[in-house]
Amino acid sequence: MKKTLILAFALTIVSTFSFKNLQAQTKEEAVLAFNSTLELSKTDMAGAVAKMQEVVKMCAAIGKEADTLKMKATTVIPVWQYNVGNNLKNDKKFDQAMAAYEKSNQFAVAYGDDNIKEKSESQLVLLYTGKGSTYYKADKADSALLFLDKALALNPDYSKAIFTKGQVYKKKGDNAKMVENMQLAITAATKTNDTVIVKAAKNMIGSSLNQEGIAAYNKKMYTDAVTKLNSALEYGFKTKDLYYVLASSNNSLRKYDDAIAAANAGMALDEQTNEKLARYYLVIAQAYEAKKDIGNACANYKKAAYGPNAASVNKKIKDELKCQ
Repeated sequence: MKKTLILAFALTIVSTFSFKNLQAQTKEEAVLAFNSTLELSKTDMAGAVAKMQEVVKMCAAIGKEADTLKMKATTVIPVWQYNVGNNLKNDKKFDQAMAAYEKSNQFAVAYGDDNIKEKSESQLVLLYTGKGSTYYKADKADSALLFLDKALALNPDYSKAIFTKGQVYKKKGDNAKMVENMQLAITAATKTNDTVIVKAAKNMIGSSLNQEGIAAYNKKMYTDAVTKLNSALEYGFKTKDLYYVLASSNNSLRKYDDAIAAANAGMALDEQTNEKLARYYLVIAQAYEAKKDIGNACANYKKAAYGPNAASVNKKIKDELKCQ
């Protein structure tokens, strides 16, 4: 019995010594693994990230005495992973770069690296927006919106993503959401003095309002036409045809001075030939005739006597108004 107790005690001492020795060897191995991974990072950054994660696991298994080494390992992992993304982006491997930055962002959050988190998210905003734009051009609206929303989840004020989202809704035929997003894009772009986005977004809204105004005019809904066309002008959208339709709509609403002003604005944008300007002079002449200003009516009817309306205009001049 005594012999057995002595043997058991001896085994306990040996086991304790072996466990402590194993711990020392494991820590030493972790240091060696850390240093070899530093070397690997010079030639294979992605491989180094994977290896350094193993070092972190080794340190965690060792315990407190490896905490300093563990901290060093967790400090380099987000940076290295971010650099993996940079390398892929520089090689124009954008989908792979996207995945790499998503990973560096995850590491940054896990290891408390606010700098790499901010940088990763900035790159992801650009890549998500680019991907959304690619899907938009390929007529894949739902996929485009998915990536644009991912970009805006990280940066709600990124005007290019908001603008592209507006374009997607325009292509989907949802003008209300198009206008909503273009207005948001204008607000966001104004904050950063991005005049290109501001101009493009205003033009998109103005173009849509112009189309709606012309459609209303063709349906003889003149009040709606004038409202839409004037709104388009407020967004800086100006074309000769817009002014012509606006002038004609105002004449129909008996807003003769507004009709004359719109016709003159349209003439300034059109080719300065008798045939091209005749339609504007006709609207102006009709406005003056309605105002009982026969002198100005005759003067403008004479300038309108060109092109397809020449015969009817000449009849008006000679037979009805008896212009001199």
